[in-house]
Amino acid sequence: MKPKRDTGLKAEFLAHLRQRNARLKVHSQRQFTEGGRPSADDLAASFRIGDAGNDIWLAGQQVMLMQADVFGTIRRELVDRLGMDATRRFLKQMGWQAGARDAAQVTALWPDGDDVSLFSAGPRLHKLKGVIDIEVVQFEIDNARGRFYGEFLWYDSMEAMQHLASYGVSSEGVCWMQLGYASGYASTLLGRDVVFHEVECRGCGQEHCRIIGKPAEEWGATDDDMFAETEVALYTEPRGATASHRHMVGGSPAFLAATRLLSRVAPTNATVLLTGESGVGKELFARALHRQSGRAEQPLIALNCATLPENLVEAELFGVEKGAFTGADRQRRGRFERASGGTLFLDEIATLSLSAQGKILRVIQEGELERIGGSKTLRVDVRIVAATNLNLRSEVVAGRFREDLFYRLNVFPIHLPPLRERREDLPLLMSHFLQHYCRQYERRLTGFTTRLVNTLLSYPFPGNIRELQNLIERGVIVAEDGEALDINHLALGGENERLSWRDPVADDAFAPASATPAPAPVAAGAGSPRGQQDVAMPESWEVGEYAPLARLSAFLCGDNDSLETSLSDIESLLIDEAMARSDGNVTAAARMLGMSRAQLSYRLKDRPVGH
Repeated sequence: MKPKRDTGLKAEFLAHLRQRNARLKVHSQRQFTEGGRPSADDLAASFRIGDAGNDIWLAGQQVMLMQADVFGTIRRELVDRLGMDATRRFLKQMGWQAGARDAAQVTALWPDGDDVSLFSAGPRLHKLKGVIDIEVVQFEIDNARGRFYGEFLWYDSMEAMQHLASYGVSSEGVCWMQLGYASGYASTLLGRDVVFHEVECRGCGQEHCRIIGKPAEEWGATDDDMFAETEVALYTEPRGATASHRHMVGGSPAFLAATRLLSRVAPTNATVLLTGESGVGKELFARALHRQSGRAEQPLIALNCATLPENLVEAELFGVEKGAFTGADRQRRGRFERASGGTLFLDEIATLSLSAQGKILRVIQEGELERIGGSKTLRVDVRIVAATNLNLRSEVVAGRFREDLFYRLNVFPIHLPPLRERREDLPLLMSHFLQHYCRQYERRLTGFTTRLVNTLLSYPFPGNIRELQNLIERGVIVAEDGEALDINHLALGGENERLSWRDPVADDAFAPASATPAPAPVAAGAGSPRGQQDVAMPESWEVGEYAPLARLSAFLCGDNDSLETSLSDIESLLIDEAMARSDGNVTAAARMLGMSRAQLSYRLKDRPVGH
């Protein structure tokens, strides 16, 4: 039998670990840490003026200086032209995008930063830009548990002062862009929808501004001002899907540009050509266009041209009369006829043969067709929306696409951006899909780990939104209740294949080629690398049953350059601890360790006798 552990030694040792490794999991504090990366000095050092003296950089991004009064003039013009509500929405969205980009850039430049230091960089950057001064009232963050709460005081808010100068005291908070920035920064950092509200405001005549931020679901609703929603399902979903999943979420400039074009053309009858990579949502935009058009009460008929065999093109498109050929035992209407009065969506139209293209061109030109085997000419009134992931101009030059059909379709082209060009939308999409699949599979997950958020922000997403959706659905199925989604939940096609880590600075679209490189890490022995006060490791803990964890602690804190113990020893100690905490319950222990019950049972079975 294995001897019982010294519980007093265990408590002392674990208390020591919590003190040494507080930076690895931060629960609550009333001030931003002075250590950690990036520190205030790191951010200040990232401010530079280009060699030519005509460009200014902060945290690897080009920035622009503007007088506060000029900002006030722009803000006043927006209010006068758009009204107070529209200006509030616009400035919140603009702030959200700025915060999202700053969070992604900070994460890319300092990928080893802990949650508190990475979050602290947002307010510090805002202060460096001269927007506000900030005081922490209460701040809690634990990404692994999905916990976030922030309460802050803002002093000398530039936005509030400009509002007072233009309009006097307001009846509601006026720091719109700053609220958007805080929400966008926190949402991107945590990989879930975080919303800040202003509960006191200098613009309302109060001494200072006070903001509170927490996950959107804890407020009871998201802030609709923060991002745009179009009336379209994200992807084809089962009957009975929740209403919240029937929206496409986004607030990035590229996404909003596409939705604005869609809104302009939807009320007309113009032919629309949707272009973009696979997985960007071309069919969903087509459905949104139909719903916003005057044909919304009529049918939308969708056809994937890539699925049509050459010998069935005419039958599918134009219909068949009874007896037209063997097996045609009844009359059947084609897609054009079924869509008459409504919209016909032709997806992957570039896959059609030249012969099929010619037949479609004639119907588009004349508005007439004949069913196969019929002699009667039928009139059809159809709005055409076509889509392709190829460059049709290049296909025309190569002789694979008819030039006359191209010009018939290219009346109003809309390009849908790939996900890598709208990374600001990633946190919203991640949170949206997580909530949807947690409801669908009746799971209770806490959010995303920092490691997974960093990985997804730098991942190129060749499969675009569809790939992100599949990854999160897979993770929700694999993860246990109470866990945060992590990289190990997103296995790609096999046990050993994982979502690849890509260098965040080299691959992240947020980082310009000339971005300031991340400052060099603090050398071991030069104090705690995270700015924590160093605590000596008692020599008595270098031996005995806790030695593996003691060596792991020293390695993580930078005291040792090598681990000096085996992973199997660490695994064994963690399994022992989980089994002890769960009173021998294998399922509960597996949940603590982030693995399935079968995986833990396998490890327990192979352990030596006496464990």
